[in-house]
Amino acid sequence: MTEGELRGINSLDIRFDFPITAIAGKNGAGKSTILALACCAYHNKKDGFKLPKRKLSYYTFSDFFFQHPEEVPPGGIEIKYGIAHDNWRKTEASPNPVGIRYQRRWKSKGGKWNDYGDRVRKNVVFLGIERIVPHSERSQSRSYSRVFKDTKSKGWEDKVKDAVGYVLGKSYENFRYLEHSRYNLPIVQVGAAIYSGFNMGAGENALFEIFSTIYSCGDGALLVMDEVELGLHAEAQRKFIHRLKEVCLETNTQVICTTHSKEIFDCLPYDARFFVECVNGKTKITDSISSEFAFSKMAAIAGKELDIYVEDEVAKALLQSALPATIRSRITITVIGSATALARQLAALYIRGEERPVLAIFDGDQKSKEPENLGHAKKMAENVDEGFSEWFQAHIAYLPGETWPESWIVQKSTEFIEAICKVTSADQDVMADVLEYGLQAGKHNEFFEISKNLGLDRHTCLQLFTLCVCQNCPDETSTIISRIEDILKQNG
Repeated sequence: MTEGELRGINSLDIRFDFPITAIAGKNGAGKSTILALACCAYHNKKDGFKLPKRKLSYYTFSDFFFQHPEEVPPGGIEIKYGIAHDNWRKTEASPNPVGIRYQRRWKSKGGKWNDYGDRVRKNVVFLGIERIVPHSERSQSRSYSRVFKDTKSKGWEDKVKDAVGYVLGKSYENFRYLEHSRYNLPIVQVGAAIYSGFNMGAGENALFEIFSTIYSCGDGALLVMDEVELGLHAEAQRKFIHRLKEVCLETNTQVICTTHSKEIFDCLPYDARFFVECVNGKTKITDSISSEFAFSKMAAIAGKELDIYVEDEVAKALLQSALPATIRSRITITVIGSATALARQLAALYIRGEERPVLAIFDGDQKSKEPENLGHAKKMAENVDEGFSEWFQAHIAYLPGETWPESWIVQKSTEFIEAICKVTSADQDVMADVLEYGLQAGKHNEFFEISKNLGLDRHTCLQLFTLCVCQNCPDETSTIISRIEDILKQNG
């Protein structure tokens, strides 16, 4: 969004590159508004897919944004959509029909939204929270309970029942939809028992609707869902995302959803997570955010005497191993997600005028990229005074070494092979090869490879190695420990 404000959202810039993207944030931050804007990116053919209750096969802004007569309608809004497409209209300036081009939607004050018909065609479906309302509580379903009838098989029923069965741990013998007018009712068989949507739980009903919708849309649809985890317990949420990934790959479906669930975030990679918040009246989007940090912000969990932000769990493990218990008990270490995310978080703290002691500790390989991270923080903070660079320097530090922490830990371990063998109960004759395998595994894959060769899980392997390295080369971590101690003294 380059101009104007729409239901609290302004200055919005967000990219959806991963097949499944989840957006978290406090109530009122603008998550549902972002979903609505995504739905309005595309148009559709008249015979394109539409939900049974809809008249049109596409969405317009009036589907999501409407006012009471006493409310002032929004105006002066411009939204730009960058869409990866393989059939753009050829022009002299852009003869290649394949690539990313931009389309623009705008609404002047008192005017209407422009040029819906020029949008790229695509099947788009929005599933709101009404999907979890049980059929027994839907007036239409109750009214038509005796007239729902069988219809011709769609061909995807077995795929849907298998997907829902996997998520809920059930073995469905059969699944189909009964229909009447614009309404439908799921009916299943489990063993000898046959039951319909009237006797399903909210989550079960919702799962049948979600997977049926994906397969009904066909290849390449966009599915937009509000509060994706509704009706599902924690284990079912994890299984749901796992199966949803598989189905999205099978059908080339893109999913954009909101969530209040840490389990959902944990099941997605960093580049599929966004956190939206309002900072000093402006919409701020944090991408590649850790689930730990996102949900601590939503819970408004306060730190202790010092809040320390790090890039990932390896940095956190290294700090926890290096710091004495007397310091660990006085600090909170939070995983943020990436170096750019650390820079953005510092920018947000600067904008708020945050007075709590905060230290962002970057990985060692970010020392050479400090100007870039400073520049990114300046850009995010927008209007900064001359003292911003000095403020930034006062709130950052670096892990030891000149490389990323996994590589540094493994390299240091080669100097203390006997000690590493002792804590891991490994054969000293093969440990040198194991460490070499780890170094050759590639960035951030070191401990996956080492754990595989030592028969330990990655987390245990990481803890043992970091503890051993920190105990055997205390001089390497003394600088960062002293920095933290000084901050605690200053604020003690």
